[in-house]
Amino acid sequence: LLLIPEVQEEWFVSFIVQTFERPSINPWSSYLDSGGNILAFPYGPIMFLAHFPTTLIGWLIDALTGVNYFSGLGFRVSLLMADILILILLLQQFEKRWRGLLIHYWLSPLVVFITYWHGQTDIVPVAILVLSIALLKNKKVLQSALVFAGAVAAKHSMVIALPFIAMYLWFRRGTVISVYKFTIFFLMTLIIVEGPYFFSNGFHQMVINNREVEKIYWLFIPMNDVLKIYIIPLAYLLLLYFTWRLRRMNFDLLLATLGVAFSIVIVLTPPAPGWVLWITPMLAIHLSRGNSGSIILGVLFSAIFIVYHLIYSAGSNFVFSKETIMPMYSIDLFTQPYIQSLLNTMVVTFLILIILQMFRDSIKGSDYYHLGKRPLIIGVSGGLSSGKSTFIDALSKMFGNEQVLKISEDSYYNWRPSSPMWKTLTSLDPRSCRLSKMVFDLQSVLDSKVFKGYSYSQKYKKFTYKANQNARQVVLLDSSFALHSKQLIEMEDVSFFLEIDSIFLAELGIVNQDADQLGRERVDFKKYIQPQKAQADVAFELSLVNPKLTELKLSDSRINLNIVIKDGLYYQRLLRVLTGVCGLQVNVKQADSLSVVEIDVQGDVDAEDIRFASKIIAPGLNE
Repeated sequence: LLLIPEVQEEWFVSFIVQTFERPSINPWSSYLDSGGNILAFPYGPIMFLAHFPTTLIGWLIDALTGVNYFSGLGFRVSLLMADILILILLLQQFEKRWRGLLIHYWLSPLVVFITYWHGQTDIVPVAILVLSIALLKNKKVLQSALVFAGAVAAKHSMVIALPFIAMYLWFRRGTVISVYKFTIFFLMTLIIVEGPYFFSNGFHQMVINNREVEKIYWLFIPMNDVLKIYIIPLAYLLLLYFTWRLRRMNFDLLLATLGVAFSIVIVLTPPAPGWVLWITPMLAIHLSRGNSGSIILGVLFSAIFIVYHLIYSAGSNFVFSKETIMPMYSIDLFTQPYIQSLLNTMVVTFLILIILQMFRDSIKGSDYYHLGKRPLIIGVSGGLSSGKSTFIDALSKMFGNEQVLKISEDSYYNWRPSSPMWKTLTSLDPRSCRLSKMVFDLQSVLDSKVFKGYSYSQKYKKFTYKANQNARQVVLLDSSFALHSKQLIEMEDVSFFLEIDSIFLAELGIVNQDADQLGRERVDFKKYIQPQKAQADVAFELSLVNPKLTELKLSDSRINLNIVIKDGLYYQRLLRVLTGVCGLQVNVKQADSLSVVEIDVQGDVDAEDIRFASKIIAPGLNE
């Protein structure tokens, strides 16, 4: 209401107003033909449409009242709407940090100064970009692609985010095809929006070839009279490579890498106040964590940035006043080149420190960063017909079949199923399996080498065995000997042991063998397999509440699930969910040590209760 930024009055508003006065389907060419400044509106069609309605209303009021104020006010109202949209999106995605976001975004002096004092309009494409990323988190890939195209069609610099979004989609479970869908819809939408103007001379001069683009090439290392190494593209490509090496990415990590990417461009280019708006949402998220060191750096950066641009950048006039507030650039001290360079050095220094903090806390400090350094290896052991394959299939679907590699004991038996050797040895005897080859292949997985195993075939919709395969994010070791050797145990991140009571097997009709074979299997199970239970992180056992019961099903509530959890310090939270949400009967047995917990679970539960309980226990389960 009170401030009229000079850049808006001289460039942005005058550009849009001339469209009302001289209607044209190509406002850029029309503006240049009328003698307008080539620097007036270096933005695309979506930026023009974002400001069009409110500025038009203001222009009509100006025409009726005979003043020259409401056009600019309408333009600034559109900025305020974008500002509010970013706040709402941040609060939706980070509900638990609402207080920090109100302080570090809504009350951010950077946002207020750049948008409402200096008058830059970059907050509009930033709001559209944040909306696109929010849609992406909610698995609305096509809608996100359409919105992202709008962000790029507002300001072409937003295309910086495209490779990071593509990697985010690539790394997500089972959504490799989403990368192609996103890219195709993005390009098609961008062509439809900007295609009619692409061959326009005015659009080329004002938008595509505007002077801001040249800043990318200002910093370089000369190799000879012809060759140069451009620093900004080099740093950007190195960051892309580093991000690719993460192998995993969640929503927080995507925002953090975008913040670092935008910051690198800002640091390595001459001062451009509007560009700092690109990182304000990511900076607010970073500062909302409440770390005192990062808050101090944020305050110092904001202060020195505002001081610099108060002196050397355009400012605002008071409403109905022609006098510019605080013309500090006219003071003799600040006209000295070394003073300006010194202040800019301080701005760059604090921004670099913030980048390093964001990299350390939000990227290297992320669980996903550490998980991405190597595949997640899960071992599942147990006896015959204990449900290992069913459990493995469930885990595979949870992580996404396309991200999972199966290593099955079936691939390591020494003999074919028809071999007479099986009459003397059972499959529960370690001598029947090439355990050394299993260890070698698992080590190959950790070393990201080519190896053998089962991977999910998109063509056949099932797991198929291949001699040579690439690494996957998750490796599931399905073997009765998964916890038999020290080497295997050390390589596994999490291990499970499954067991079904022998009486239970007989009641369900699972046991269907001759007495001699069954007797040998029971002996080998007790000798080789059951001792592995002590090595498992989690052990499950199904047993009958009453061994005399007959005609049972797996879903029968008269079946007891016994769970032994190592390092189960979180079991009290688990118990509250099992009883309060799922309505199950839970009994906690006295554990042998403080870290081992044994739980008996009985009762009926449906899938929706389990889904709801899972989200409580693991809020980030979807990612």
